[in-house]
Amino acid sequence: SVTIEDTIAGDEGGGKTLVVEVREKWALFGLPVFFAGSSGIAAGAALFDGNGFGLRHTIALMGLYQSGSWLAMAMYMAPAGGPGHFGWTLATIFNEGELRHSGATDETLRRFDQRFIAATFSPQYQISDALSASWKVSYLNTMLLDRGSPLDAPDSGAQFIETGPELSIRKTGWDGYLLSEESASLKYRLTTDIGASFWHSVAVQGVYEKSLVPGFRLSLRGGGLWKPDAPPLQENGPNETGVNLLPTSFSARHYAGLSLGLEKYLYRFSFGTVSLLGAGQAVYSDGPLSGSRFDYGVAGSLRFYMSRLAIPAVGLGAAYNIPADFFQFSFSIGMRL
Repeated sequence: SVTIEDTIAGDEGGGKTLVVEVREKWALFGLPVFFAGSSGIAAGAALFDGNGFGLRHTIALMGLYQSGSWLAMAMYMAPAGGPGHFGWTLATIFNEGELRHSGATDETLRRFDQRFIAATFSPQYQISDALSASWKVSYLNTMLLDRGSPLDAPDSGAQFIETGPELSIRKTGWDGYLLSEESASLKYRLTTDIGASFWHSVAVQGVYEKSLVPGFRLSLRGGGLWKPDAPPLQENGPNETGVNLLPTSFSARHYAGLSLGLEKYLYRFSFGTVSLLGAGQAVYSDGPLSGSRFDYGVAGSLRFYMSRLAIPAVGLGAAYNIPADFFQFSFSIGMRL
């Protein structure tokens, strides 16, 4: 808060005093994680510490259950102390249950039960205030479980080693209502099926969110993925495209997506801000399950941002895919739509 107060007469001759009061964001907090949408319901909880051991390190723990599948994640991040410094991230994931791959209208095309374990180590180097480089090394292990009613399941599980560099640039700003972001990333991965073949992948992502006037911002998001020769266990969902038109269970090897929209704050409380976002979107995808597709449509969401966390804490969203004639809705707590 910023106020101007009268200086007491006789104290330096009177006048005005600018009083600025700041409050530190929460460093340690827990929150529920809940998502309900056309593809099902997921629920769990997460614990974050933004100042681990008083070193400004980030610690995150999360547990999640969804439609016969459950997931546990742990992450520790020691950020670089500024330009010219190194940092690192260590993360692990355990997931067991049904894995479902679908088409553009959420129809099930592949289904099987699996146990998935992943461990990742990623050192980073801060080149400048906005530019950073990192190298990621991951061990991925998928074991197929003999249960349920599999559909077009892979012949067997597999172990993978994935490694490669990433270059990213990111700047943020605050207009008093909404947080703006300008960012881009480029990453390359070399993945090998231990004792067998290997393949390459390239992914790009970009975000340009800029306030036209305070509380009213332009939102441009896009992304692409090129992953030829990837086996079914290494296919990806559409989350890297920045587009909401395809179900989260959609599976493909290649994507290119773009979303252009406007977001306007509706009301601001002392503890948060409510905003409305509308966007036009388009996405190209290609994979062995759905073939080559070009989808386009509209999406929108109503969001509540918590002031101390600067993230969408509660969101209500919808998207309509015109060529597929498919409508999706979602409601989330503790997750970004």
